[in-house]
Formats: sequence, C-alpha cells, structure tokens
Amino acid sequence: MMKVGVIGCGNIANIYFKNSLDHFNNFEIITCADIKEEASKLYADKYQIKQMSVDDLLSSDEIELVINLTIPNAHFEISALILKAKKHSYSEKPLSIEFEDGQELLNLAKEKNVYLGCAPDTFLGAGGQLARKLVDENKIGKISLGSIAMAVPGHEIWHPNPDFYYQYGGGPVLDMGPYYFSSLVNLLGSAISVESKIRNVYEERVIVSGDRQGEVIKVETPTSIISHIEFKSGALIDAFFSFDIWKHNKNHIELYGNSGSLNVPDPNMFGGEILGCFNKGGDWKIFETKEMILGKYNVLNFSGKSNEVPINANYRGIGVSEMIDAIHNNRHHRCSGEFSLHVLDIMDSILKSGKEKKKLKLRSECSQPKFFSEDDIKPLISNL
Repeated sequence: MMKVGVIGCGNIANIYFKNSLDHFNNFEIITCADIKEEASKLYADKYQIKQMSVDDLLSSDEIELVINLTIPNAHFEISALILKAKKHSYSEKPLSIEFEDGQELLNLAKEKNVYLGCAPDTFLGAGGQLARKLVDENKIGKISLGSIAMAVPGHEIWHPNPDFYYQYGGGPVLDMGPYYFSSLVNLLGSAISVESKIRNVYEERVIVSGDRQGEVIKVETPTSIISHIEFKSGALIDAFFSFDIWKHNKNHIELYGNSGSLNVPDPNMFGGEILGCFNKGGDWKIFETKEMILGKYNVLNFSGKSNEVPINANYRGIGVSEMIDAIHNNRHHRCSGEFSLHVLDIMDSILKSGKEKKKLKLRSECSQPKFFSEDDIKPLISNL
C-alpha cells in the first residue's frame, strides 16, 4: 500500500479522496497541503488525515507519491518540486501550460529516476477502452477521418470566480482538450501536425452567479478554435472547441473508417454509450458500458450535449492506481509523462498555429498506451 500526499485542495480534490477510499486498493492518501490552510484543513478534517505545509509534505520520508491538484498555472512549479524531492508525481491536467516546461518535467523525472504521470485518466474507463477494443478489432476498417466537438456557453454562467478560464492558460483547448486528445491518442496513436483558426466571440464576460454577480471580466485567450489535426496513422481529425455556444447536438468524438463509423462517448467521463456502424452501412449498433468495470454509473453527467443520460461514471484516480502498479512491477504506465507531453504538444501547437496563422509540425511523439483490460483493472479495484 503506497502512502500518498495531495498538494492542492480545491473542488477536484474531493473525487480523488473519495475514490481512493471507495475503489482503489494499492494506495492511501494520508496527508494534504494547500497554500490556503483553510482549504487543506477542510479535507484533513473531512477525511481524518494529516494537514501539512507543502515543504513538510515534500520532505516527509513516509510519502512516496504526490498528487498535484493545484491550478494549471502552478502545475509545472509544484510537479518540479515533487520530482526534485525524488517522489513520484501525478498531476491533474494539463502537464503544464507550455510545452517546454512539460519537456523539462519529463527530463527531470528521468534524472531523478521517478515516475511522472498526469490526468486525464478517463480514457482508461469503460467507454474509452471499449472504443479502443472496437478500433483494434478493425470493426470500422482503416480510419481516415474524424471529428471532435466540445462546445459550451461560458463558465461565467455558473462559476462564481471564472476569471481563470479567460486568462493565459485557460480557454477551451487547455481546459477540456486533454480529455479529447488523450482519447484520440489512445485510439489512433501520435499526431504529427496541426493547422488552426482562433477567435474571441466576446471581448468581455459578465459573471452571473455568486458574490461577484454583475462583475465584468476581460477575455485574454481564444474562446473558439477550429483545428485540423493529422495523425501518424494517416487519419485527419476536425476539432472544434468553444466557450461561445449555447447549445449544440454534435457528438463528442466521431471516427470514420473505410468500412464503418464509430461514435465515442464523452471523454470527460468513464462510461457512456458507444454507437457503431459496421460492414459499410446499415443501422447503428449500441454498445452499453454501464455494467462494465469503470463504467458503472456513480455521478451526475457533466456533458454539454443535450441528448445524453443525466448520469455517468467517474473513477478519477485510476491513473494513480495504475501508475503505482507499474512502479511495483517495473513497467511503463499508461497516463505517462511521455503520453501527457504529446497531448500538451497538440494543444500548445493548436493555439500557436492559430496565432501564427500557419500549419505546425508537432515536436513530440509517444507510444500508444497498451489496452487496459478487465484483467488489468480487477487487481486495482475494490467495491465495484
């Protein structure tokens, strides 16, 4: 049982604490820290663990791995401190804001001989892995085309402090892109180039809820992005990300092969329904995941698409558990630094392509994660 600490005690932290107790049997979160002491005290009291300062947590001999749940702008700084302390690091997405910083983290992990991991781990869920199985089995043939769509209204309509979403390091690509591009790299392998157009539909946003209701915030990052992404496999994917859309009915991810098509469920969740059309036409076939491991419903669905069921599966933390299993067995892990750096490269290049108004070649590649079978999952999971 590996002893784990958490740095960063915001909203996302709760699901990591909860799932570590409810589902995963190879690690235990024993302490937490945050620059806001009241935030770490809240979780320490709730889960009966020790509250520590960041420095004390990093110097603790008892802690072998640290989960970095700070804001994205702090991911690089905190992950670097974790690695320099010779502890394994698993970060929330993205790995960092800049590609060069992500590369530095990967180099640092190799230098210190420790593991570097990063969310999202949602592609390890039933939806992502069943889609992977269908692709690997050549059910739709060679994939040549596809599309992804992530379009929602601005976060200011629900979030009391939405400023970050419209500042450097925010925007829909860095906020939600990790889910979509992790799913695509899981299904298709590495990308090789991108070409993008970017736009701000609104220069200002008005906060709708909370104590700051009515306050105006400036938009400092692109909020609508259209990109064409070419993969090493030959597939060309059309990507649309926006914080400017009130409602839509596009599928999250669609893949088109030479003998069929596949609709992949919300990559922000672990389950969901897959639709497949095989044998060069015919009716859609429905593939359910709700009875599969890492697909059983346990949360409300956060999808922006209007016609999906209101519940889904959320097993965040499986990436931590799988990484710990890899550490114990001296093997490569699936949510690896190499994988996460390539996802960051795609996103960083999309934004730079839009700004520079030209096609860009990617600077990295990664190995396609190994299929995550139920035999791989079962030793890591309890209470399912």
